[in-house]
Amino acid sequence: METQQATKKKLLFCDNYLWGLLNFRGYIIQHFINLGYDVLLVAPQSGKDGNIPKGARYIPIEMERCGTNPWADFRYFRALYKIYRKERPDYVFHYTIKPNIYGTLAAHRLGIPSTAMIPGLGYAFAGKGFLKVLGAWLYRTGLYRAHRIIVLNKFNYDFILKQKLAPADHLLLFGNGEGVDLTAFPFTDNEDDNCTFLMVSRLLSDKGYNEFVAAARKIKEKYPQFKFQLLGPKGDNNPAAISEEQLEKDVTSGAIEYLGITDDVQSVVGRPGTVVVLPSYHEGLSRSLMEACAMGKPIIASDIPGCRETVEDGVNGFLVPPQNAIALIEAMQRYIDLSKEEKSAFSKAGRRIAEERFDVRKVAERYEQILAEVFAEK
Repeated sequence: METQQATKKKLLFCDNYLWGLLNFRGYIIQHFINLGYDVLLVAPQSGKDGNIPKGARYIPIEMERCGTNPWADFRYFRALYKIYRKERPDYVFHYTIKPNIYGTLAAHRLGIPSTAMIPGLGYAFAGKGFLKVLGAWLYRTGLYRAHRIIVLNKFNYDFILKQKLAPADHLLLFGNGEGVDLTAFPFTDNEDDNCTFLMVSRLLSDKGYNEFVAAARKIKEKYPQFKFQLLGPKGDNNPAAISEEQLEKDVTSGAIEYLGITDDVQSVVGRPGTVVVLPSYHEGLSRSLMEACAMGKPIIASDIPGCRETVEDGVNGFLVPPQNAIALIEAMQRYIDLSKEEKSAFSKAGRRIAEERFDVRKVAERYEQILAEVFAEK
């Protein structure tokens, strides 16, 4: 489905860091460039971000991704407002908490329709008390002014409805997540005598970092040749961020290897013998697990919304209770004990699941449908 354009339309994509925008939404961005849209990207730089797609224009911005300083957030809102006023996009797609709140408010003030995508509810809703109340109020303030709100799993969809964070008729459920480019993440042979347990995520305690390290220490007692690797950005000022001191201690001890970030995730995930692990406490719908499925990598992940959609327990991986290092260790041992034939079957099942559920082309069609609603009215 292609959106017909009488004149060249301008789309703006806004995220809380450039690396995430390029890596998680790169296919969608390129899709609309290919359709002839004028595409703008707005996000803070974060180090090794990757290349801006040809045909897109990047506008840097400063923000405190996880801070609660109201003046910093106001400066971010004002900066977005100035960009939107100058560029006058026809439509804006926002991602993650602060762009969803402040970007939606800025767009609304200028009469620009926008969509807020909620990858996960995040740290603001993980606990109790003032932060959760404030997060709910801010989200409600922003989301009621969005044209559409995309939610990536049924649990979060129901939570948003129950808490009345957004109008029901504005909500869209993308129950199979943001999708993955099955061509860019091809099936790879996973046969190897050794195992590399790879965790692809930000370095946060609520992603299961501590459980992963505990499992690494225990498994390496019996299998010192096995590797435990972490790939992803550091937590910065997120309340759940792993400290530099803790990371250095765990790396120096030999428990884990930290690979940093890369714009070539495929080359890391695609290595033979890789098992992708995500013992997270809460997720929207994990992109790293969808990519693992596509490449035929077995998965060990938490039995929570956002992870369980990617795993058929005992078929392409194992589900474990969150915040349970012992269960994680047991699942790793179960995988190690599988025969070569069983491990091969896990890999093939993962690719099948990706093809059935996670093709990003289907997601691109839903983006087009959102735009068609708006542009048909103009």
